[in-house]
This record gives sequence, C-alpha cells and structure tokens, in this order.
Amino acid sequence: MPLFNKKFESKPIPARVNRCNIGFPIVNEDIEDFRNISLSLGNKKLRFADGIWMHSTHKADVDDMLRLNKKFRALEEENNMCNLKIEVMLDLLAEHATELNDLKPKEK
Repeated sequence: MPLFNKKFESKPIPARVNRCNIGFPIVNEDIEDFRNISLSLGNKKLRFADGIWMHSTHKADVDDMLRLNKKFRALEEENNMCNLKIEVMLDLLAEHATELNDLKPKEK
C-alpha cells in the first residue's frame, strides 16, 4: 500500500453555458438610447446631461449649456495658467531687482 495514494479525485468542472435569458430574445439596446434622458413634471421638463439635471424646453438648450460649460472650464484653466505665469514673472522681477541692488556701489 503506497503512502501517497490519492483517496479523492475531483471531477473536472464543466464549462458554463449561457443560462441567462433562456427562452427570451437577446436584448439589442444601444447605449445611445440612454444618453438623452428627459423627465416631465407638470409643466417643467428636465434633461439629464453631463451628470446633472438641467431645466430646459429643447434639446438644443441642453447642448448649448454643455458647450458653454466646456468653454467656461477651458477659460478658467487658461486664466489659472495666466495667473501662474504672472506670479512667476513677478518672482523673477523681484529676484533681479535684489541682484541689481546688491551690485550697485553703496554711497555714503
């Protein structure tokens, strides 16, 4: 009787077959159908766009709002970059001014 005899052998696990939607047709929904979500509450109409709900009456209003938000973000980034450049230039100016003051001969 060998010491290392296999007393238990596991059976191979069969591959899974598509058990979901058995007997049901395959759903062919496009993700684009869910990009334009609108909600009507009484006389108010809301559209979900770019992660927020916006009050609008037309799809063009939402598109204009998204375009303006993107433009606003781009202008904010440009403004921040300009402010950073101004700060760097002021630091350089201050450094050069102190160097010039140190190089001037001191008069008594």
